[in-house]
Amino acid sequence: MKKILSCVIVLLLTVGISYAAPIKIPKTGVATSYSPGDDGALQKGVAWPSPRFTDNGGGTVTDNLTGLMWTKDANLAGNKRVWQDALDYVADMNAGKNKNFGHTDWRLPNRRELKSLVDAWQYNPALPADHPFTNVVPYQYWSSTSHAGLDNHAWRVNMWDGYTSGMHKVYNAYPAMVWPVRGKTGSIVKLPVTGQTKSYAKGDDGSLKMGAKVPNSRFKDNKDGTVTDNLTGLVWTENANLHKDTVWQDALDYIADMNAGKNKNFGHTDWRLPNLNELGSLIDLGYAGPALTSGHPFTNVQHFSYWTSSNYKNFDFSVWGVNLWDGEDYFWGKSYIFNVWPVRGGQ
Repeated sequence: MKKILSCVIVLLLTVGISYAAPIKIPKTGVATSYSPGDDGALQKGVAWPSPRFTDNGGGTVTDNLTGLMWTKDANLAGNKRVWQDALDYVADMNAGKNKNFGHTDWRLPNRRELKSLVDAWQYNPALPADHPFTNVVPYQYWSSTSHAGLDNHAWRVNMWDGYTSGMHKVYNAYPAMVWPVRGKTGSIVKLPVTGQTKSYAKGDDGSLKMGAKVPNSRFKDNKDGTVTDNLTGLVWTENANLHKDTVWQDALDYIADMNAGKNKNFGHTDWRLPNLNELGSLIDLGYAGPALTSGHPFTNVQHFSYWTSSNYKNFDFSVWGVNLWDGEDYFWGKSYIFNVWPVRGGQ
């Protein structure tokens, strides 16, 4: 009897580990609506705390949304560097060779960590309006995450408008800024690992793997044309090309017609076009072509850009999109032709 009871307890613990409570996805920051059903109208996601940041004094700032601590000076290194030099600069902080504000566990942020600072509704810089940081350079910042499709490239986030891009690690023509971070995620929002497991240099994303772990079974095929992401709790259509090659307004209209029963809706009437953070949550940066976790159950995934519902403030005719080939996000004119991937559920 004791042996059976022990087995049951082990089984329950195993299930609990595999299917932990879904992580919370924060709001994007987009505050204005341009069309029914867009991000500004729905504002899906967890609200940011107020204040968003705490100036700790002594040269550091804590993000109360994620719990991560950043250097207050966003240009601490003083000049643009190639990727390895960025990693070396942070290593020298921990060794006491560069100013470290009393901490020796600094790191170059991975792409999710660096992107978590971005307010998708701001530009120059793309940070929440009340941020306390100094010397934010409206330029590219290095992350510690390498590009899965081009291992001589690493991901960067442009702090002028918040878009991501993979750039060559070594060429002096492509240097970028350094913004150190420390601590573990998990204040209000737990940022998941990026998915990268291969290490290319000491202190990079592949060696540290910072972030909340992904469930052992990332996706659940609901056998009804939908798939649940056990990491976020969001439900997606299994067919990732349900409505293809369309302009942005047509994407919103197609989903409105799903909810009205004019298009196939799999028994649900609360579908929406995902916002930038929701669509970005699907991305696994350990893979490219597509940038989705191996063994995913989706069909017809296109290796091109997908529409989000998040408008871009600087150009009101532009909207954020996510490229499913590698996970890059960028803003595009609403008249471009992209793919549509409906989602429902979540916060």
